[in-house]
Amino acid sequence: MPNFLIARLSLLQPCWRTTQLGFLHHNASLISCSFSSVAKLSQSNQLKKDRGQNFLFTVSYLMNKFGMSAEVAGKLSRRFELKDPDKSDSVLSLLRSYEFSDAQIFKIVKCFPQVLAANPEHNLLPKLRFAHSVGFSASEIPELFSSNPTLLSLSLEKRITPHYEALKRVVGDDCKVKKCLKNSRWNVCSYGLKNVVPNMKVLRDEGVPQSSVITLLSRSANVLFIDQSKFVEYVKFLKETGIEHFKVTFIDALIVVIKVGKSNWELKLDIFERLGWSRDVTLLAFSKCPHIMRYSEVKITNTMKFCLDEIGFQLKDIAGCPTIFCYSLKQRIIPRWSVAKILKMKGLIKANMSISSMMIMSEKKFRENFLIKFQGSVPQLLELYSGELRPSSEVLL
Repeated sequence: MPNFLIARLSLLQPCWRTTQLGFLHHNASLISCSFSSVAKLSQSNQLKKDRGQNFLFTVSYLMNKFGMSAEVAGKLSRRFELKDPDKSDSVLSLLRSYEFSDAQIFKIVKCFPQVLAANPEHNLLPKLRFAHSVGFSASEIPELFSSNPTLLSLSLEKRITPHYEALKRVVGDDCKVKKCLKNSRWNVCSYGLKNVVPNMKVLRDEGVPQSSVITLLSRSANVLFIDQSKFVEYVKFLKETGIEHFKVTFIDALIVVIKVGKSNWELKLDIFERLGWSRDVTLLAFSKCPHIMRYSEVKITNTMKFCLDEIGFQLKDIAGCPTIFCYSLKQRIIPRWSVAKILKMKGLIKANMSISSMMIMSEKKFRENFLIKFQGSVPQLLELYSGELRPSSEVLL
């Protein structure tokens, strides 16, 4: 081989080797990054797989333990996941040891499924013991927590105990405190402990009797926990409607006004106006039965039309007995009207018998005075009342 070629190859060889090594070094970093990405992807896929398995396990657990449908169990399982069935079983055992029925446990789980992932000894047991320590009986404790499932999610030290102590300072009597606790909206009212005393002072300054204030706490304690400035506005607004502060209906009206809100209040007035009541008539009816402003437009409209078109009431008759809006059209008003109509047709009750009084009387009294009393004269009366029989000429025979 010519010398000049050997010399040239010897010059090129180191350069070639360097190039090759540089190429390998550059790709080594790429390979390292690739392995890292693959590892992360693998971990991500494993995490997704684990979550998927936890989801399926949670769904299965809810279906097997509570007889839930796959759809309901699936919705609840999106809110939490179970990893330890033994812990969940311990939660159920604890609740059952405090005499919670299956129906009560089901209600709690459906509303607050996270309870199944709670630590029974550290998170749940202290709250159950607290309820017992403040006077709730063995049968009342399940009722308290099943009607307020959110209570199980709150801190005993930061929320539950301060709330209880605030109510006790105001009410004093243990029995009344228990009523307040049952009717508290625990998810909101514990944040407004500072507002209770000032809001109560607002009521006292307006001349609201102490007995009415206690009634407010017993029926809807959370009303007194709202911001004081808003509370003052609602009290002032309510005074403008003309309801006298010393009547028990003032408290009911305050609860309704706060729950309905000012914007919806005007909408309710418009509904009644379209149905024939003036603003003054509506306010008069509201003063007698504040709850009429809570109902939907559909319920108000259907009740009003049935009373006018079927029963034959005048608008003033309904305004005189607004309580009729509180009753179910299908379960109470229509069945009782069917009975009254048959009895009037057969001459068994006076033609001028007050239908309003028949609507508002208790179920027991209605059955005694009309169904049982006239069952011999109209054997099918009970069937007619229960909806098993439609009014027809045969009933009149």
